[in-house]
Amino acid sequence: HMPRRSAFPVNLVLFLILTTNVYAEGSGIYFGGIAGTIFRLDTNLSSASLGTQKMEFHPGYTFGGFVGYDFGNSFRLEGEISYRDNQIRTGGGESPQAVTSTIMLNGFYDLPIAKRWNIYFGGGLGAATAQLETISLGQVIDARETSFAYQLETGVGWVYNSKVTFSLGYRFFDAVDPEFLLPAGQRVQMELENHELILKMRYLFHL
Repeated sequence: HMPRRSAFPVNLVLFLILTTNVYAEGSGIYFGGIAGTIFRLDTNLSSASLGTQKMEFHPGYTFGGFVGYDFGNSFRLEGEISYRDNQIRTGGGESPQAVTSTIMLNGFYDLPIAKRWNIYFGGGLGAATAQLETISLGQVIDARETSFAYQLETGVGWVYNSKVTFSLGYRFFDAVDPEFLLPAGQRVQMELENHELILKMRYLFHL
């Protein structure tokens, strides 16, 4: 008898063909939405003339939207706008909070792992406008500042059909530390580092 050959190579080829076909259905423009929970790291609000005060945050929320282009070869490029809000546990005021609005250019790669599943990873660059409303360092602070921002993201996507995909992911967001101008003329600086758990849905228009 001839020795029986392993079916593993054949099964591997079939697996790659089937999973690749999910992403070979065409390129196109897509749009979608984001919603999630964010955990902002504690930071110091510091000023050369006023000193330093530690700031702590409650878990917050984020939401946003995006428009992009799927090139049909697992690569995607998109523009995103988003909003982040964290209530401040320290400091005073009626409702102390730290808000961040962003506009980002993102790039992603979708790696198929099963017929309807993929792992995606990527990131983006852009601008973040941070707004701080609190009483800290002996002053009422209500100021905003825009700085360079970046984010890194990875997660799992579920292809519901040829047009709709849902995903669950983790995102790390950070920006150049903004400096806020106080009414008395001093400047204070803080960090914007976030860890985020996000849900996404995107809808693809095939070309």
